[in-house]
Amino acid sequence: MDDPILNSYLNEFSKLYGLTNLKEPEIFEYFSAYCIMHRDFSEHTELSEVVVAGGLDTGIDSAATFLNDIHVITPAQVAEIASRQRIEADFCFIQSKTSRSLSAAEIGSFLQGVKEFFGAKYMPANESIADKRDLSDAVFSVSVKFKSKPRLHLYYCYTGRFQGDKVVNARVQAGVAELHAYGLFADIQFTFVDADRLQERYQEVNLRIEREIQMNEFASLPQIPGIRQAYLGLLPCKELVKLLSNSDGKLHKALFNENVRDFLSSNSVNDEITATVASPTEQSKLAALNNGITIVARGVNLVGKKFTLSDYQIVNGCQTSNIIFHNQDKLQDDTAVPVKIIQAEDRDIVNDIVRATNRQTEVKDEAFVVLGEFHKKLERFFISIDERQDEKIVYERRKRQYADTTYTTQNIITLTSLTNAFVSCYMEDPVTANDYYGVLLKRFERTMYIEEHSMWPYLLSAKILRGIEKLFTGSAKNNLWKFRFIIAMMVRRSFGSPPALSNDGAHKKYAESALTHINNPEKFLQLVVDAERKLAAAVTKQGADFDARNAHQDRKFISALTSSG
Repeated sequence: MDDPILNSYLNEFSKLYGLTNLKEPEIFEYFSAYCIMHRDFSEHTELSEVVVAGGLDTGIDSAATFLNDIHVITPAQVAEIASRQRIEADFCFIQSKTSRSLSAAEIGSFLQGVKEFFGAKYMPANESIADKRDLSDAVFSVSVKFKSKPRLHLYYCYTGRFQGDKVVNARVQAGVAELHAYGLFADIQFTFVDADRLQERYQEVNLRIEREIQMNEFASLPQIPGIRQAYLGLLPCKELVKLLSNSDGKLHKALFNENVRDFLSSNSVNDEITATVASPTEQSKLAALNNGITIVARGVNLVGKKFTLSDYQIVNGCQTSNIIFHNQDKLQDDTAVPVKIIQAEDRDIVNDIVRATNRQTEVKDEAFVVLGEFHKKLERFFISIDERQDEKIVYERRKRQYADTTYTTQNIITLTSLTNAFVSCYMEDPVTANDYYGVLLKRFERTMYIEEHSMWPYLLSAKILRGIEKLFTGSAKNNLWKFRFIIAMMVRRSFGSPPALSNDGAHKKYAESALTHINNPEKFLQLVVDAERKLAAAVTKQGADFDARNAHQDRKFISALTSSG
């Protein structure tokens, strides 16, 4: 790649995600998926779940389905979400090319692949594409729960500079028109993401952003331990929109990663806020009627009445922010909303701010789980384990907690991944482990993250799953990615029956013995290979009519596999 800036981004990304063994075009596929999925959709999107490039990829490099901003990967997840609420569906497809020029023929192949995804099939497809087609069928099977028809998002990522081309534009317009003719989608967007846009997106996903706003009415708060500076004021809503907008002028969803609630859409409270903002006569009352917005930033610089915020998050006020952003065309110049702007020295104090400002009834108790004492102890326990840098796993309770350290994503486990790991390894339920982490927290609230539990089972689960994911990401084994929870369960079982979760002393011995194998690359690889062989043998035993492609979702098959030892 001859773009030195983009090349440096790619090098940083490949090191963070352990992809340095891949060829540049393959790294670029993951990089493109990261810049698109994590910025425009959900940071909980596993890249290995969405990258489908390879043989028989039908011209598609990455594909993902989102229901209410949740990345879904199984029909069971679709059914779970549909059973609880009405659905907004988004389908996302990406083509990634390291070339600097656009090819109408390659764009045509990409569009043809998307058309065959939803329509008549002509090209043979690989297993990943076939899985995602099945998932699409599951989504449309619950169309009665749609709020509106799904939205279709198509991205073409490349390393040149977008100039516009009549032939290319004509090819896109023709393909989009053919997709519109299917009658399946409320909206279809085709976006070219060139080198400059990729760089902007990468910075935004990592919250390396800076915005300047003007707030005429504010007061500084007295000195507070752990807080460098804090201000309380009335921020014009048009200035708030500047903070909320990404480089495309759309809502920057990553700003709400530390907010414990997703946007709740329509409810009585939000309907009242919407009515106030939408009314020319009532809008002026917003400052008095609204509880306000809390912004935490790594950097706050004040000159006169202008604030420059860097690396900031909206930790309270997600609902208000969404409503103001989506009604920005109705905003009057003097409409304002109460805000707190906080520059925290002690990142732990952010947890206290989140808890204190998000105790509304709409917030589910499980949303606060990561703020609890048990998770604080888990964080300290993980960091206290004396291991080499390449072996160590740290528990990230807060977004970008280890951004300024030498730890990479290979070393970091989040609440989502740790929950997946524990449900797989100790609850021995790898099918359910595929579910959205919020559902898992509720389902296992009496058997997981309990104060009496030893810390060792959680560390052991994290080490096993992270080790397997390192082996399966971007390698010859990437076709095994969807079976990783089953294999994690089998690897943990290879160490024998574990002690009671509350028996810390016994579990320390059990885990330390297991870690001698896990931290030895050759021994761990052999454990994984042995599990793969057992899995393959169990699939073969089922006979020719068995649906091997979906074995990871087959409870009867996994029950038999578990009972066989």
